[in-house]
This record gives sequence, C-alpha cells and structure tokens, in this order.
Amino acid sequence: MSKKLKPLPMVTRKNGIENSCSTGSCGTGACAGGFGIKAGSEKNVVYRNILVYLLIGIVMLLTAYITLNIITSILN
Repeated sequence: MSKKLKPLPMVTRKNGIENSCSTGSCGTGACAGGFGIKAGSEKNVVYRNILVYLLIGIVMLLTAYITLNIITSILN
C-alpha cells in the first residue's frame, strides 16, 4: 500500500437543509406517498396503482405455481 494517500473531496451539508424523502424509504414514513399513492391523488391514479400491484402479485403467484409444477413433474 502506498504511503502517500490522496485526500478525497467531501460534500459539506448546509445547516438549513434537512434530509429529503430520497434518503429514507417511503414505507417507513420518511415521506408521504408510499406505494406511489400520494395525498390528493386522483381516484383513477389510485385505482390504477392498486390494480397494477394486484396484477403483479397475481403474475408472481402464477409463475411460482407453474414453476413448482414443472419442477415436481421433472423430479417424478
């Protein structure tokens, strides 16, 4: 290892700036709007987001079920 170390540049934080929503996850209450649903969203946006999450869950369950059936048919 080299005896000469180069210092790395550091970012200094300003006192007036607090952590933004991007520093924490929305599921932990760091910011409003977890799961893409924000306060004041239109009904169609909320329904679309919920439908998308349901469809993703259904696809995941079907994929797991089909994969399980394929693996059991191969092993038998």
